[in-house]
Amino acid sequence: MVSILWLCLLWIDNVWTENSTKELEGYPSGYLADCPGSNKEAIITKKSLKYLTITVDNGLTGRRRKYNYYETSELARDPDLDFSKKTMLYVGGYLDSPSFMFASTIALIYRELGYNTLLLDTNTFTTMEYPRAARFMRPVGKHTAKMLADLTQEGLDPKKLELIGLSLGGQTASFIAKNYELLTGVKISRLTGLDPAGPCFRNLGPEDRIDKSDADFVDIIATNIDGYGMAAPVGHVNFYVNGGEYQPGDVLWTLCNILCSHIRSFTIWISALRNPHSFVGLQCDSVQQAREKLCYDREPIVTNVLGLNSDRSRHGIFYLNTDNKYPYFLGEKGIIKENDFYLSQTKALNKQNVIKMK
Repeated sequence: MVSILWLCLLWIDNVWTENSTKELEGYPSGYLADCPGSNKEAIITKKSLKYLTITVDNGLTGRRRKYNYYETSELARDPDLDFSKKTMLYVGGYLDSPSFMFASTIALIYRELGYNTLLLDTNTFTTMEYPRAARFMRPVGKHTAKMLADLTQEGLDPKKLELIGLSLGGQTASFIAKNYELLTGVKISRLTGLDPAGPCFRNLGPEDRIDKSDADFVDIIATNIDGYGMAAPVGHVNFYVNGGEYQPGDVLWTLCNILCSHIRSFTIWISALRNPHSFVGLQCDSVQQAREKLCYDREPIVTNVLGLNSDRSRHGIFYLNTDNKYPYFLGEKGIIKENDFYLSQTKALNKQNVIKMK
């Protein structure tokens, strides 16, 4: 009996001292990976469609005009719209609004770049419990696509149309793009997902979340893949910023929580608009490689640039090393392992062979 007990204790000890492995630890399922029922039907009534609006933002002058679902013909004649130019439609995230900082900031920069700037207001349909808001983004996408299809009849060129969605807005933009193609038979030019929402979408198929089939070119900037974002490389080009899990803090590099990391996708995109060719990503063979910063030794070295000048022919997963302070970019230095922000910072703290508390 004693020998059996001894063997059991020895076996338990071996289990508890086993080396850490992914098979032992498991892989992250992510925050709210599943929201049962969130992809069921949701209806926006004719009465409520008046709350679905698109704002034309001049940006440079601060002039704004808002048009609801029933005013598309008036929207097409807005004096600040010129359909010979490229058009950007920004779709904000959960509880976001064109009145908030994110929309006004991105509108200003795109206007400076010569774009028509449109801001979608989904606030009425997101001011509720998140899983229900996620459900309503499907009809929001359908009805917004109808507005854009009507604008196409007035001269909007889908090959000059770019959608940008932050968080839940990334998924909403996907539904817009999907429905636009159903209505017109043509894909839009570009869809950019700024850490598109993972909660309620992470385990769904491509018909129910953002996917590279949504547009001619889909790029993803991932900054919080296990929290508010999603890990799957669903775009043509997928940038995993500092591995995609968490970002270094602006004040103290160890402090950037889930929301801070999630929103970093937006500030990095803003910086990339201001600093083209400055965010250079290094291709990886898998998302796990990007998580663990194991892409530096991959051969051959393949890079791509985050931003409007991404090489659309270089598809795949890219690890993007950044600094912890705006404007974040490291340029070509960022593809050298010795310059990796996290690795170099932690190595510097422990460069001495022996440390002593005096």
